[in-house]
Amino acid sequence: MRIGEVTGEHYQVVAKLGYGVTSTVWLGRDLRDGKYWTLKVHINSLRHNQERVVFHHLASVTTVTPGHPGKRHVRELHDSFTLTGPHGDHEVFVMAPLGMSLRTMQQRQPTRVFMKMLVTPAIDQVLVGLDYLHEAEVVHTDLHSDNLLIAMTDDSILAKVEEDEIREPSARKQDVDRSIYVSRYMLGGAGPLTICDFGQARIGREHIGHAMPLQFRAPEIILNMEWGSPVDMWAVGLLAWDLLEPKMLFDVYDTDSPELNNAHHLAAMTALLGPPPPEFLKRSGETSKYWSEDGEPMDQCPTT
Repeated sequence: MRIGEVTGEHYQVVAKLGYGVTSTVWLGRDLRDGKYWTLKVHINSLRHNQERVVFHHLASVTTVTPGHPGKRHVRELHDSFTLTGPHGDHEVFVMAPLGMSLRTMQQRQPTRVFMKMLVTPAIDQVLVGLDYLHEAEVVHTDLHSDNLLIAMTDDSILAKVEEDEIREPSARKQDVDRSIYVSRYMLGGAGPLTICDFGQARIGREHIGHAMPLQFRAPEIILNMEWGSPVDMWAVGLLAWDLLEPKMLFDVYDTDSPELNNAHHLAAMTALLGPPPPEFLKRSGETSKYWSEDGEPMDQCPTT
């Protein structure tokens, strides 16, 4: 991707907005009508694009209540195309531009937390969006403040990003066959919260196996139980805490030993919520590592 060039036949790249592990994100303008779009360019070694699978599922699903209000809180795929680069093909998503994430906005607060009067409507919007996803049998599994973006209500912000890039081009360096640009920070956004990033989402009601970032994992995932949409509700609870408090409720304790980390994580949950109910303990044989049959914690943590 090079700023100023046209890709996908009619999208002119006007600025770089950011990057992640498997993609870079750019602001593009459709030369046919002047409308701005976000172009998400995936790495050429991505063999399975789960986000594309989820987008297509959401576009075709028929089980959701017609006119569900949660749809406006879930990001949609407008278009896609394949970009051929010097080392292979890259899948490109075309989506509506969004403003900053809740995490970015929180980091700009003097206290690094939000007032309750702001958090309550934010959580309401997230719940409505999740209800739409869950009716469509999609479990997000990666819900946190960095994946909640604020929708744009005024495209003049996007025009200013393009004007700023023309007036003061972003810093860049030239590699052998590509240009590497510094991302242009884009503020703005006063619309509804939008749930984004479906790269870790699952389709279906019941699942097994690891999911969710370590510090956000629900207990049924830690204990290798069958899980489903309730894990997203666990994440909503942690999200509310993270927006209101400066320190995370559950932190990662021992990244070198997953088994010991799980023990510490479950111990922190038990200290906060009390012993798990008997019906929960019966859902997995692994609960015997941490609790007795009556829900009392074991004296020693399991070791690897």
